[in-house]
Amino acid sequence: MESSFLLRARPFAGIHSSFPLPSRPRLPFITPSALKSPRGFGTAKTLKQQKQKEEKKKLSDDEGEDEEDEEGDVAIPEVVTNRMMRRMGLSVGIPLTVGLLFFPFFYYLKVVAKVDVPNWVPFIFSFAFFGTALLGVSYGIVSASWDPLREGSLLGWNEARRNWPVFWESLWGRRNK
Repeated sequence: MESSFLLRARPFAGIHSSFPLPSRPRLPFITPSALKSPRGFGTAKTLKQQKQKEEKKKLSDDEGEDEEDEEGDVAIPEVVTNRMMRRMGLSVGIPLTVGLLFFPFFYYLKVVAKVDVPNWVPFIFSFAFFGTALLGVSYGIVSASWDPLREGSLLGWNEARRNWPVFWESLWGRRNK
C-alpha cells in the first residue's frame, strides 16, 4: 500500500515557478571593443610584438643561448631534485604521521583507558606536529646539498646554513621584480 502511494505521489505538482524559462540560451556579455576587433585577443601592435619576440627566440635558440639562462633561471639537476624530494619526504612525513597518530592515541586514552584528557591537548599536539611538517617543506629544500657532486650530511645542518641566505634572497628578489 505504501509503495503504490509513493509511485502515485507528485510532491511538486501544485507548485509553479514564478521565473519564466528563457526562450534562448543567454550569451556571455560581449564588450564593444571585442566587436571592433574580431581578429584576435590583441591589437595588431601586440601581435607584431609577439611575432618579433618569437623570431628573436628562434634566433637565440639557433645560437645555443636561451633567454631563461640569461635571466638567471637555471634548471635544477635531477640528482639535486631527487635529494630534495627525499629530504622533504622525511621532514614532512615523520611529523605528519606522528600528528595523525596522536588522534587515535588520545581517543584510546579518553574512551578505553578512561583518562580525563582535556579536549585542547590533542589540538595543541596536532597543531605543533602539523606546523613542524609545514616547516619541513622548506627545511627539506634547504638542507639538501645543492651541489650535484656532493651528497651532504645526514641532517643537513651545514647545507641549511649555507642555503638559507640563498633561499631568502631568491624569494625576496622575485617579489621585488
